[in-house]
Amino acid sequence: MSNDNKQTVPSGPWGYPLLGHLPDFLRDRLGFLSRCAAQYGDVVKLKIGEPTFLLNNPEDIKHVLVTNPENYDKGPRLTSARGKRLSGEGLLTSLGAAHLRQRRMMQPAFYRTPIQAFAETITNGAETRMAVWKPGTELNITAEMMALAQHNIIRTVLGDDFDDRSGEFATALTTRKKYVEHVYFSLLPFPEYLPPKLRREYQQARKRIDDTINREIHKRRDLTGPRHDMLSLFMKAEYDDGTGMTDRQIRDEMLTLFSAGYETIGDGLGWTWYLISQHPEVETRLLAELREVLGGRVPCADDLPKLRYTGMILAESMRLYPPTWIFIRIARQDETLPSGATIPAGAKLYLCQYVMHRNPRYWPNPERFDPERFSESAKKERHKLAYFPFGGGVRVCIGESFAKMEGVLVLAAIAQRFAFTLVPGQTIVPKPQMTLRPKNGIWMRIDQR
Repeated sequence: MSNDNKQTVPSGPWGYPLLGHLPDFLRDRLGFLSRCAAQYGDVVKLKIGEPTFLLNNPEDIKHVLVTNPENYDKGPRLTSARGKRLSGEGLLTSLGAAHLRQRRMMQPAFYRTPIQAFAETITNGAETRMAVWKPGTELNITAEMMALAQHNIIRTVLGDDFDDRSGEFATALTTRKKYVEHVYFSLLPFPEYLPPKLRREYQQARKRIDDTINREIHKRRDLTGPRHDMLSLFMKAEYDDGTGMTDRQIRDEMLTLFSAGYETIGDGLGWTWYLISQHPEVETRLLAELREVLGGRVPCADDLPKLRYTGMILAESMRLYPPTWIFIRIARQDETLPSGATIPAGAKLYLCQYVMHRNPRYWPNPERFDPERFSESAKKERHKLAYFPFGGGVRVCIGESFAKMEGVLVLAAIAQRFAFTLVPGQTIVPKPQMTLRPKNGIWMRIDQR
């Protein structure tokens, strides 16, 4: 692709012989990438395995995600044979035409009307979780929000009548998440097999997940009445030629929903309560909006357009602590980016939300928590790809609308009834793995309002 900008040669920090920048990156991923962006600008040349480029210009990010995504594949971590063994061959791991065909078929299930029909499932989940909280006690809000988000995605996918009172299915999902994260981030040789105890636990968990999904698929094939859950919507979905997904394809897409469908918003909500607890002026305005819109009742889908400030709080939280903290893309062919940097074929690109969302060129006083950054007027003045917690273009997260709806409804439901105070003596450190989560959780005291 041609580019009228003058071509530039990206620079970067000194690296170790053979190892390049890998030691610095592994020691402190967020700090290292942030320092590189501050010192070397729009495009930073790194050596982390193959030649790597950190992009800090929203026009370059737009080019990779939106303008010419055909030249930039997802990284092999997801699309390799190992990635497909772990996550199936659904939307998460597919590429090119296969991805577009699958996404086009699945998209109607994520339109506004079917998504908003799950609002009651979400608020019921929040009410169930709050029912066991005891005012005056301390809890790990990160773990609580993750458990709530997991509960909600299970009911959304399999239906409100799905019986998991034993918690075995939820436990299996958690075990699978732990194993997948271990495989992707372990420095051990053959992480799929070591340690053997974790592998055995994963195999048992995967069998339970597969058996449950297959049983639910067969159950729905025997039903004649209407059901509204994601599994039923997927079973009715059709490709352009009128055919539907096979049971194996449905299972693979369920695996994606049961991982990406709750980790992102679970972590996002945990960070949001932490930030609210540190900014009483934001909490005061949030409560005023909730009194005006809800008056103490449980929120519903019709309230979403009115809960503007609640949504702005969630958006600003996901700016400072984006659960999906980095995207990795691999260049198919040589290309010159809008900034003028030439990217060779085979190069690895880092599109780091954590770094871009704190770029002072687009976010004045970037460390400050300020929901007003997401007022309509402020958003119009800012480059759209200076903020991309859910990605952009043809691979933007298909569940973005669901995640935003869930986040706003949960914040509204809980904030009316409980106040959270950070337990003193903690050091809150973000830990970047599959998602960005607090290293040791966030412990908070809960009190009834």
